Amino acid sequence: MRDPLARLSVPLRLWTAAALCLLPLGLTWSRTVGFQTLGTTFYGDCGYSGDVYTCTPDTYLPGTYLPGSQMLGADSSARVFLVLAAVLLAVVANRPRTPYTRRWARLATAAALFALVLAVAARAVPATLCLAAALALAAPPVWRRSPIGPVFGKSSVSR
Repeated sequence: MRDPLARLSVPLRLWTAAALCLLPLGLTWSRTVGFQTLGTTFYGDCGYSGDVYTCTPDTYLPGTYLPGSQMLGADSSARVFLVLAAVLLAVVANRPRTPYTRRWARLATAAALFALVLAVAARAVPATLCLAAALALAAPPVWRRSPIGPVFGKSSVSR
């Protein structure tokens, strides 16, 4: 299958993928809403205590408000993989294309894929979309098998 984004340069694709890997750090990954618990009524009683007739009044205990919370991408467990992918993609975008940089780029896409799996598990839709776009940009030139020709991208092999 032909890569539809092949007309974009590989450094541009890698830089954009690096930025898209950093973007989920500021997005909300999960959110819980606050809620009010119900109050409780303790009903009083009347009765004799010895020769004295006493009554205890009804008592109402109001409910409590439990505030909601939200978890940002910077607080999630995927932050390590997001930063690793972004840093490696940025470094590889600035270097000439060699088998060594291809290994680092593959490690970066593997880290982004693992972060994508964590985002899907957390049901973080915006983070999932960002990481899917980053992988769509970075994975085709990095994982392309080309025994003849450039290592990845359109540059020549140099050390």
